[in-house]
Amino acid sequence: MCGRYASSKGADELIAYFEATGDVGLQDLAPSWNVAPTAQIYAILDPAKVLTTARWGLVPSWAKSLDFAAKTINARVETAAEKPSFRSAFKSRRAIIPADGYYEWYTASGPVSRKQPFYICARDRSPLAMAGLYEWWTPSDGGLSVLTATVLTRDATPQIAEIHDRMPLMLPREAWDGWLKGEFSTVDELLAISETLQEFDAYPVSSAVNSSRENRSSLIDPVPLEIEQVLW
Repeated sequence: MCGRYASSKGADELIAYFEATGDVGLQDLAPSWNVAPTAQIYAILDPAKVLTTARWGLVPSWAKSLDFAAKTINARVETAAEKPSFRSAFKSRRAIIPADGYYEWYTASGPVSRKQPFYICARDRSPLAMAGLYEWWTPSDGGLSVLTATVLTRDATPQIAEIHDRMPLMLPREAWDGWLKGEFSTVDELLAISETLQEFDAYPVSSAVNSSRENRSSLIDPVPLEIEQVLW
């Protein structure tokens, strides 16, 4: 899954990199090295590649409250087209969620379960384009609608699988427009395009990232491995 990530770039940088346009009234989000569920995040929406902000955790229109988002920060690519929470968005409301990198926790085997956080990013440190979905949710009292989003996940590639069995579905540059326009609608197609990505760097970081209250650039600095060595 993807439960935390880093997003330190401003709107202008992301607009330039993704060749997007800015939403009306778009303002920079504060840089974050520990983006947590329900936070405001950047999202590029279909099909015109408009950069805007959304609440992390997709809430379908029929949900009774925003609390629904706690279980929908991620959507499995294998089932998103059929799941009631995601199937409508998968068909017609697609997004790209930009990130500097993301965190995953490696669980050590042994009599006592211990977890080591890792930071995973592009080897050239370019922004990641995580495939996402979005929905507008309107409260029953007629209040303002809220834009919400989720990150699609897939089985981890062999490199990342040494840390965790799932990872975000990453989109290579040549697939950005097609994804937003509704192409790549089968699991096989999506897995195939995500296999063309560059290699990742993955290294241990401080367990301080475990707390969503911690937010500083040093969270992505490498640290000595605190638990037994992973395999690669």
